[in-house]
Order: sequence, then C-alpha cells, then structure tokens
Amino acid sequence: MIVLRWKKIIVLAVAVVAIVSLSVGAYGIAAAVTHPKPFATIVLDAGHGGWDGGVVSHEGHKEADINLSIVFALRSELERRGIEVVLTRNCDKALGDDKRSDMKARADIIKQANPSAVISVHVNKYSQSSRRGIQVFYDDTGYGKGFALTMQSVLNTYINDKYCKRQFSALGGDYYITKCADKVPSIIVECGFISNAEDLNLLKSDGYRRELAVHMADAVLSCVSDEVSTVTE
Repeated sequence: MIVLRWKKIIVLAVAVVAIVSLSVGAYGIAAAVTHPKPFATIVLDAGHGGWDGGVVSHEGHKEADINLSIVFALRSELERRGIEVVLTRNCDKALGDDKRSDMKARADIIKQANPSAVISVHVNKYSQSSRRGIQVFYDDTGYGKGFALTMQSVLNTYINDKYCKRQFSALGGDYYITKCADKVPSIIVECGFISNAEDLNLLKSDGYRRELAVHMADAVLSCVSDEVSTVTE
C-alpha cells in the first residue's frame, strides 16, 4: 500500500538522521555533513613560498611551509563537504620573482576562480614569546567583515579558548590579498605564533591542523551555503 510505503520511507529517513547525528564528534556539527557535488568555490592562499619563506621560528621552521600544510588540511576538509577548492600555490614556490609579481599572480588566480570566498592562511611572530592564538583580518572596506567575525567567533570558541585561554577580535585593515576579487568575502587567518613554543608545537601536529581545518570549514559553510543555495534555487 502507498501509506505503508511512505511509512517505510519516513522510518528510513529517521534512521539516516539518527546515524548522522551519532557521527557528529567534538570537531563540530558541519563535520558530519557531506555533499555529492561542489556547491561553492573557495580560494585558499598559502601565504609566502619559495624565496619568500615568511617569518621563521627560532628552530628554523618557515611560515611558508606551515601555511601550506594548513591549507592542505583545510582543502581536504572543504572538499569532503562538497566545496570546490582552488589553491594559489600547492608546493614550496613563489608565484613571481619579487613580491609585486608574486602578489599579482595570486590576484589573477583569485579573479579567475570567481570564488564565493577567499582565505589567506598565515602564521605570526612576535617579540614576546608569550603571545599566542589565532586572529582573523578583513578588508577595510568591510565587505568581508561578516565572514571574518564568524570565522573569529568559531576559532575563539573551539581553538583559542581551548588552547590559550584567550580570545581575539577580528580586525579590518588595508590588505592587498583581501581586495583581489570584487565584492567577495576575503579574509586573512593568522593561525598562531611560531614565536610561541606551544603554538609552534600545535602547528607542527597533523592532528591539530586537522582540528583547525574542521572548525575553519564549519565557519566557511555557515557563511556560504545559504547564500549559494539562494542563488541556485
């Protein structure tokens, strides 16, 4: 009978929801959600690379290498959830012979991708080794402010509160990489301080980078999924 068939469908749907609910772990609700095909495009920019190693820890760890490892972890997490990812670089190389040409090449990749959002990944260094934690920056025009506030809130709650017992505020400023795509939310995430021994040990850990990637992906989905679904309906 049709009635019984619908009852079976309803029971099956409830079972699926229950399984998904049980699969949600400490890494966040969105970690249990997957999509069969891409519904958004995110550009991930691993800062520095090649001749431009960025800041360097006392032990010789280069920012460029850490940035790329975080980007790889975040790409895997976003793709698992059905988001297409474009990288500005995928190995230890610069995109130009000097800073100007390197940044222009990154801008060209971002514009060509026509993304839903842009995340430039960096790590920090400070004269006081006690300084640690993650902070988010956005363009001074304010267009990426909402994305930055969401990302900062998520990272404060699940990373900063957990590991360094403090919170940061997202800050606006004049940053070239956040102005490469017109009216596209673009942010910079400074993922910790390699001048701090505890932050550096975390950043060197595969498990921590995956944890960080999961929560960053949570923030991405909360910002882009509703907007994209509205456009495509």
